Amino acid sequence: MTLLRKFKFIITLLLVVGVTIGTLLWLKHTTNAVRAEARERFFEQYNRQQYFISELASHTITETFATFHRNLDLVVSLFEGKKVNQLRAEEVRGTLRKIYGSLADTPVIELVVFDSRGTAVAIEPADPYTLGRNYAWRDYFQWARKKGRPGQMYLSPFMRMEGGQHRGDKALIVAEGIYGPRGEFHGVVMCTLNFDEMARKHILSIRIGKHGRAWLVDTSNRTVLVDPNGQLAGQSFEEAFLPRWPNLFKLMISLENGKAGSGWYDYKDPDDPARQVRKLVSYHPIRIEDRLWTLGVTTPEREAEALLSAFLQRQEAVATTLLVAVLGVATLLLGLLFNWNRVLSAQVGRHTRDLSEARTRLESTFEELLVTKKVAAVGHLALGLAHEIRNPLSAIQMNMQMIRKKIEPAGILRENFAIVEGEIQRLNRLLKNVLDFARSQPLRLRRAELGEMTQRLTKLLSERFEAQRIRAEIRIETPLEIVCDPEQIHQVLLNLLLNATEAMEEVTGERRLTVSADVRDDMAVIQVGDTGNGIPHEKLEQLFDPFFTTKAAGGGLGLSILQTIVLRHGGTVSVDSEPGHGATFTVSLPLKGPSETGVMPQ
Repeated sequence: MTLLRKFKFIITLLLVVGVTIGTLLWLKHTTNAVRAEARERFFEQYNRQQYFISELASHTITETFATFHRNLDLVVSLFEGKKVNQLRAEEVRGTLRKIYGSLADTPVIELVVFDSRGTAVAIEPADPYTLGRNYAWRDYFQWARKKGRPGQMYLSPFMRMEGGQHRGDKALIVAEGIYGPRGEFHGVVMCTLNFDEMARKHILSIRIGKHGRAWLVDTSNRTVLVDPNGQLAGQSFEEAFLPRWPNLFKLMISLENGKAGSGWYDYKDPDDPARQVRKLVSYHPIRIEDRLWTLGVTTPEREAEALLSAFLQRQEAVATTLLVAVLGVATLLLGLLFNWNRVLSAQVGRHTRDLSEARTRLESTFEELLVTKKVAAVGHLALGLAHEIRNPLSAIQMNMQMIRKKIEPAGILRENFAIVEGEIQRLNRLLKNVLDFARSQPLRLRRAELGEMTQRLTKLLSERFEAQRIRAEIRIETPLEIVCDPEQIHQVLLNLLLNATEAMEEVTGERRLTVSADVRDDMAVIQVGDTGNGIPHEKLEQLFDPFFTTKAAGGGLGLSILQTIVLRHGGTVSVDSEPGHGATFTVSLPLKGPSETGVMPQ
């Protein structure tokens, strides 16, 4: 009997030791697996965030140069059908001063007009030294006279200012030729841009963490334009990166394909330039006329690792607690002998559940933090983007006023001018709504007739429908009155109609747009359908994500803002689409308006 007890004791002891060792190894393996998975997902999300930032900054720079182009077009139009000389320049001096004034918040240093011989006939701000001097030898003048064509913009290579109060500053020149009705060369309009100011505003202002920065390169000329440390600007790729940084040089050369992407490279350690550090990078192309630039956002990998370590501190603390608990339980079980198996099983089961719950909490916290950072970055850059949109709106409004003064419209044409000016004012109000997008401003609720709102929109877009051979079918129960913010619901309907119109641009068959609205269970249900090419199933779930778009020239904010407006009204929005068979968007809004939201006028 005694031998039997000794044998059972030895077997139990070996079993306890074996189970304890196995449990410790399993916990270590699980912890490592969780860390590896979290690291992979974190780097993926981090690069995606950097990509969003680079994409937004690239769009902002592209729109900035589009604004310069529109203002050059506006100056060219002042000399349309007229000779470019000092007499004509005096006649349009007031308008030139207004155009230059509208560019006050931009990096434009000066606006100059040259005649066909290269003599400066007008300059803003006034500069007696430049006025009357000949600049026919300048590259932009030679380009406009020999190679340029109407409406084409010239962009100079990277250069430095040689005189004046901006001496030594980096600069760019944008220019456009002035031509007659048969293409004969009449002169040039040119703007000098302070590139340092542009870089500070759009590139150097980008920050992620302690050392996360942005850079800009001229891919077409293989030249560094902006680097965070200011040591490489103006250098070629070969001068800046060879032979010490071959991976970075290969990355820069690969950017010539004009595609966006993410990756990594080795470069100087920000804390110790004598050392190398691996950096995560996401980049996006910028196309300006025939020039290709690339904007990149990069962060040292160790900084991202530090963020990940902070996320994992809670998980590691739980894992350490579990290890101590298992060791304590193992010591206790050695004294309990025959009860060991039962107690160990209970402890292992309990700790397994604790670890699983801790991992779940960690992943939830991790996802929430990433979403918060992403929304914060989107809100910050949206402010800058909305600011840039005001410039083209100002140019449009100025053109409308000039045209209206010239032709003095009457009748239907006068009414159309009033509609356009009203829409410009509404767009300015909508820009304010975008700026307030993340501030949860109260809705301005009042009763509105949905049919009247839709008829106004279709009238506004009727010429576009006719030009694109689109047959619009409107089926709305009348009267259909709802309590809403009319401005925001107007924007929702306009976005849906414009999206449907754009979806049918490449359709060769029947182009039909349908708008229907009726009442279902105290909800106004609005449906907008098209006969376009439809939306792939794999993209439907991402359709309302900020900055996700299926259009080459889209910004990706329209449907996201649309969804936000509908949700704040207490409604829902959904889409039903089959590839090749068009798409139908359905918006449901409560007839009595959102509950406990907004401001209802008396």
